[in-house]
Amino acid sequence: MILKSSSTAFTILLLLVFVAGLATMALEFSVSRLLIPIFGSTIYTWGSLIGVVLVGLSSGYHLGGKLADKNPNFEKFCSILFSAGLYVLFIPIISAPVIDFTTGIMNTLTDDNLGSYINNLNSLISTFILIIIPTLLLGMISPYAIKLATKSLDRLGNTSGNLYSVSTIGSIVGTFMTVFLLIPFVQINHILYSLGILLLVTSTIKLKFFVKVIAVVLSLIVCVVIFFEDMNVLSLDFENLHFHPGRVIYETETLYNHLDVIDNYNSINNRALFLNGYPHSIMDKSDPNTLESKYTKFFPLGLMLKENVSKVLFIGGGGFSGPKYFLQNYPHVIVDVVEIDPKIVEVAKAYFFLEVSNPKLNIYIQDAREFLNKHPGNYDVIVLDAFSKSYVPFHLMTIEFYELLSDKLSERGVVISNHIGSPNNNESTSDLFRANFKTFLQVFPKVFVFLTDYSKSLQNIIIASVKAGQINEDNISDKLEIAYLQKTDSKVIEEVNYEDYVLESDQISKNDVPILTDQYAPVENLLDPISSKPYSIEEQSNNRSSFFGENANNSTKVIISLPLLSITITTIVWMFSLRQIWKNTSLQ
Repeated sequence: MILKSSSTAFTILLLLVFVAGLATMALEFSVSRLLIPIFGSTIYTWGSLIGVVLVGLSSGYHLGGKLADKNPNFEKFCSILFSAGLYVLFIPIISAPVIDFTTGIMNTLTDDNLGSYINNLNSLISTFILIIIPTLLLGMISPYAIKLATKSLDRLGNTSGNLYSVSTIGSIVGTFMTVFLLIPFVQINHILYSLGILLLVTSTIKLKFFVKVIAVVLSLIVCVVIFFEDMNVLSLDFENLHFHPGRVIYETETLYNHLDVIDNYNSINNRALFLNGYPHSIMDKSDPNTLESKYTKFFPLGLMLKENVSKVLFIGGGGFSGPKYFLQNYPHVIVDVVEIDPKIVEVAKAYFFLEVSNPKLNIYIQDAREFLNKHPGNYDVIVLDAFSKSYVPFHLMTIEFYELLSDKLSERGVVISNHIGSPNNNESTSDLFRANFKTFLQVFPKVFVFLTDYSKSLQNIIIASVKAGQINEDNISDKLEIAYLQKTDSKVIEEVNYEDYVLESDQISKNDVPILTDQYAPVENLLDPISSKPYSIEEQSNNRSSFFGENANNSTKVIISLPLLSITITTIVWMFSLRQIWKNTSLQ
């Protein structure tokens, strides 16, 4: 059908092209939130996402233009949009098993043949499976619309310019709406379901009546899924996507993270904060000011290595376990906390018993490096706890940043830094830790390493750095022994003999790892071997049980939910209808 620019049909075309542009960008940002909890917010994740979207769109432009030259009509055009919407409805349901299957296959290849670097392909393959089809279909929309709307060659430039302009405006709206309105306030699976319904409903404008009925039925099913998630027979529990055991009592998307608060995590009294699918803080609800995670029990090292501590800075708040412990056990100490995510602070107040009214506590919502550049004061101890198993802010792990830390320390001040890795020089999971240790040594002449668990290869490793070399390796043992014997500082010191966890510096190889700088900090490449492995075998088992059910260790049977069954049946019916639509050779 050849349309006049002033016709109602052309207006409908503009609407559908706008929706396609909106859906493309909304889909890209929404799916990023499914990938980041598993693969981390690295250049590999974003590179895979952007690359697959570009491949899908470019393929769609080519295929759409080619199909548009063969008996184009409005019904075929709308069927493309409808098909994209159907696939988008599948994404919240299939994302977890797709990611789990992909990582399992790639890790098998890594162990047997190709080396740890191939884990970078995990996110690429998962992204390809999840979004290549809908982005290809959405890419077909613009060239097909140009064909339908073109009356003559002398108007081709104007017509195509209008359509591409509207498509781009839709992409802009989709970007800002998803980033600023949807992700901070709406669950990701709800966004994807709604996006699929938007595509289905708008595409039925020129489709047959029974297709409109299909769209209405699917819309009703999705509404039931969204508003009655506690009915297991009707909904896919979104917590399964993040593979965390326990009961979700709060879940939200923040500006920086997918955040969950989990009760009964490993213990009936424990509450955990998960960021992007990984545990960051654990609290005993009966005694919320204790340090439950093993690595946090090494934070008081700073007060053992530096005398007369009066001011402490925590970089990274999380569940505020460290700050709460210091405030209770060291009443003479002022505690500053810099946390970039304001929602984390709100959640700590609401769920982790953080008392912001404490006059000894100051909280700053800011990037740590920006804060230190502007903040005039000095600190006796700085606790750096901003890293996770899947994400490292590279600008907080460079010579320039450590020089800034040194400048902000008082005389003989101490930096306590938490890392995740392996102490074994021969394992790829040690690369990031060893590179960071080597970088610390460029600024702090005396750097000490503490392992938190000798029984594990992948573990939290604590680096303690003392300004200006005012302490040597001989008297650190004396200080640790005296503090342990006196047992005057805290009950943590009573239960942990830190001297038993010291890793001698000469056991750490540094020749094969780089010094990290602002100009060269390949933390994603160094982090990837860590991100591809679970914290522990026990946690991996819990994760599988969370997704597959109680008998996960004996069976991989997946219970099919009503949305999956309904959408699958609808898709089968739609495939027969689609065949008939594309057999139609008449112009409409």
